This record gives sequence, C-alpha cells and structure tokens, in this order.
Amino acid sequence: KAFSQPDIFTAFVKDILGIDIEIDHVETEKSFDKPIGNVDSHYDLFVEDKKNRIIVDIQHKRYSDHYHRFLNYHCAALLEQSVKSSDYMPPLRVYTIVVLTAGDKHKSFMNYIDMDAKNYKHEKLNEIPHKIIFLCPKYVNQETPAEWREWLLAIEDSLDESVDETQYHNEYVQKILNLIAQSALTPKDYAR
Repeated sequence: KAFSQPDIFTAFVKDILGIDIEIDHVETEKSFDKPIGNVDSHYDLFVEDKKNRIIVDIQHKRYSDHYHRFLNYHCAALLEQSVKSSDYMPPLRVYTIVVLTAGDKHKSFMNYIDMDAKNYKHEKLNEIPHKIIFLCPKYVNQETPAEWREWLLAIEDSLDESVDETQYHNEYVQKILNLIAQSALTPKDYAR
C-alpha cells in the first residue's frame, strides 16, 4: 500500500539504487500479457520511466530458492523488452529490489547479483547495468548505508504492528508509517 505511492517509491529507489526516476504511477501485482517462458511472473511493485524498469518485490515467506526465483523474474523483465531477434540490448535498464522480511540463510542486510561482464581481473566492463538487490531488514547493522537504514528498520519494525514513529526522521519513511497505521488499513489490506 505505502510503496505504491509514486513519491515514496521514487525516494526509496533513490536511496537504495542511487538513481533518480520520473514516474506518475506504480503498478501493483504486475504481470505481462504474454508470460515469458513457462512461469507467469507477478511483480509486487513495478514502474517504468524512460530509462529504467524498476521492480520491487517484498517477500514475506522464506523460500529456499528465492535467489533463483527472483533471477527468473528479473530475466523475464529483461526478455519482455526484446521484440525482434536483432533486439538484444533492452532499451530500459532493469533493477529488481527484493525485500526479504522473513530473513535469509546468509544473514546479510544486502546481497546482490550484478549482471555486468567482468574481465579476467574481475574488473567491470560497464556493459550491462542490470542488477538484483536482496535486502534483509532483520540484519541491519553498522555497515548498512545510512540512506538505507531507516527504510529497512521501518520495514522490520512494522512487521510486529508496534512502531515507535519518533525513531524515524526520513520524511518518506514517516509518510509510510502514516499510511500503514492500523487506523488507515482496511480489512482487504490486512488480508493481503
């Protein structure tokens, strides 16, 4: 509910990815008209601007295959852009942010898949910008970048339905907390 607000989504992407996007709406429960491959991927939150295709999935259940699962979703968002056989360079950069609220066996606040090619010295060639970032609010620590900290702590804090709003100073995090306040949630929101 909260992340589907364009200004909140834009601020979250700016803090997590360091990129500015220009959007006027956020699609929820997005899927493509024609599934890519044998899996009909559904994205929690999906936006596109002129340069980027940003996907945010908030995963509440822990799956042993979530790295593979979201790589599949990410690849579908890449392949969907290819409309002819000569079209191997997608016009939009694809970034997938996965928020793992149930934890992860690697116990890290962030893991990522960087799809860029690298040379034999492991230096990036800056040819392929697409990335998947896995964030896990349970493992926020001193190494967590400051601009990520409040977002992740607020997500983790909101899961137990007891939030101390005075701990948060980011205006967009405050806006999220106001949007998800129990008094603002409908029975349909609770069901989701």
